[in-house]
Amino acid sequence: SRQAGWAVAEVGEVPFDEGVRRWMTRKRSEVAPSTFEGYQHITARLLPYFRKLDLTMNEVSPTALESYCAFLLDAGLSANTVNHHLTLIKSVFNDEIRNGAPILNPVKCVKAPRVETFQGETLSVEQIGQLFEGDPIEDIVRIGVIYGLRRSEILGLRWSDIGFETGTLQIRHKVAEVRINGKRQLVRSNDLKTEASRRAFPLSDDIRQRLKRRKAQIEENRAKKRRYRTADADYVFVDANGKLLSPEYVSDHFRWRIAHSDLPKIRFHDLRHTCASLLIQRRTPLIEVQQWLGHSTLSTTADLYAHLEYETKLASAQTLKKI
Repeated sequence: SRQAGWAVAEVGEVPFDEGVRRWMTRKRSEVAPSTFEGYQHITARLLPYFRKLDLTMNEVSPTALESYCAFLLDAGLSANTVNHHLTLIKSVFNDEIRNGAPILNPVKCVKAPRVETFQGETLSVEQIGQLFEGDPIEDIVRIGVIYGLRRSEILGLRWSDIGFETGTLQIRHKVAEVRINGKRQLVRSNDLKTEASRRAFPLSDDIRQRLKRRKAQIEENRAKKRRYRTADADYVFVDANGKLLSPEYVSDHFRWRIAHSDLPKIRFHDLRHTCASLLIQRRTPLIEVQQWLGHSTLSTTADLYAHLEYETKLASAQTLKKI
């Protein structure tokens, strides 16, 4: 049989960088734009490296891949990022094998770099509250800490997701920012990161009051401004002119506010870690932390937060010793 212009038996003789480009062409129509942007970041390093080596698919050995991993680690990339590179390469080979190519997947024999348990910086709720009091993104930051939501999930909140009567806040939509043909564009989607990302939370009194004030402010702005944008009226987080806030603006403003404070230099995403820390300090079982954060598997939560759970148990043991 013939596949994409050449006989399957010849696939092993195809230059590896050509195989990667073919894989990218197929993936463009199969995955979300934000996922594809991630692949582009990886191939921006991968393609020039392997083009220089001029290897065919058959010639990409486990040793060659381990040298590539060492090159990436030397360049300052984290073990986690290097593993993303290996996952992409593994998928390139798996696709060819699935299409009947008589080649082996060399990634199976590669010793992947060991990922250190990531320990995100956390701040106390009081520190965050004081720093962002009266700030344009105060409500976004509060929701980030209380619910541990991803940035795309917060900006994807619509008024239809807020049940003032039922006292619920639902996650069913996201707003992400991707680079398409060199230009940054907002992508609105009901296609969440994983099915576990679809979840509902009880609406806390504080968040209920904040959202009611925000709704009233939006109605006031709409009545006052002649050029008010109504296209984004479904969304909770819009600016004074009714335009949906961009993820880039939120991260940049958060970074700026933290930089002009005496607090540890945390990223917006670290609000999720603050939320997880609070849950674990309150003896919340890891399975419930997983559901709260919307992780697809318990092992993801355990990899990130088992050390916190252990520290909490250690503190309990120290207390018991003193009795």
